[in-house]
Amino acid sequence: MKLIYAPASPFARKARILIKELQLEDKVTLQDAGAVTPISNNADLNLINPLGMLPALTLDNGDSLYDSPVICEYLNHIADGPFFPADSNQRFRTLGLQALGDGMLDLSVAMRYETAMRPENLQWQTWLDYQQEKVQRGLDTLEARCQQFEKSPLIGEITVACVLGYLDFRFADNDWRSGHPVLTRWYEQMLERDSIATTVPG
Repeated sequence: MKLIYAPASPFARKARILIKELQLEDKVTLQDAGAVTPISNNADLNLINPLGMLPALTLDNGDSLYDSPVICEYLNHIADGPFFPADSNQRFRTLGLQALGDGMLDLSVAMRYETAMRPENLQWQTWLDYQQEKVQRGLDTLEARCQQFEKSPLIGEITVACVLGYLDFRFADNDWRSGHPVLTRWYEQMLERDSIATTVPG
């Protein structure tokens, strides 16, 4: 199998973390996709994912999977892993947490594109402010729920770690740690995991 990724992609990072956690390094090759932006075409990637988005996973039979929740669940499935629990209550709690984290990442990546790729005179500050407010509400929700996070991380907690890592990487000046002491301590503990520490974007 081959994971098509970009080092800065927080969505691809979720899959890379699971590859390490599930000890699939000998079964999944990592391939850097190179330049992938909303205003460019990557012909090779488009053949695998018609949407031209990362990550994408090519299977040994020639099929491909895309969208990080699908890829992560597939990896967990083939390794009989613990990251998507079978118990319905626990499963939907962790899927809900993953959805919150993915939503925060969608907003953050969109803000990154707005400021990094759109000409400065065309940037929409009001739109940026509203997206930032949504991310802030997400952080406040995570702070309130953090003490109920699973002690052994599931896909929800893995996604939250990717959110916080991406905010550090792209929005360090916003200081998400301010006002979120419980979440800060939790993330420091998560950084002690090899899979998290070795995939930090930089």
